[in-house]
Amino acid sequence: MADKNSGVFGAIKTIVAILKGSLSSNTPLQNIPTATILAGAPFREGLSAIDIASKIIQRKKDLGIPIGPLPSGGDNLELMMETIRVEEIINAILTKLKVKVAIPPGISVTATGGNAGGPVVVQGVTTSIVKGQGIAR
Repeated sequence: MADKNSGVFGAIKTIVAILKGSLSSNTPLQNIPTATILAGAPFREGLSAIDIASKIIQRKKDLGIPIGPLPSGGDNLELMMETIRVEEIINAILTKLKVKVAIPPGISVTATGGNAGGPVVVQGVTTSIVKGQGIAR
């Protein structure tokens, strides 16, 4: 009995490994110049669950998957579920995602201010465009 179970678990592990390999992308992300980020970010649309769900539903239609009412005339619950699924993913991204950015040391700063009788008080701003490295979490 133990050999039968270990064989089943081995097969499941193999299937999971195949699925993980087929779903992962080995394409590296394209670098975006800092100036492009600064210039373009204010004009991005933002995320829309309805737009994303609509595109998924359109792609289903393109594949020949029926997207209309069921043959019985009832609502197509799968399409409703697709919209709910995307809404929940977008909601999680918008409400739970964190982006942590690290600005490396050595960024040029223009300093102003001071105190003739003691330590210098400095307020600074970066004088050039700075790109930080971030991790979405």
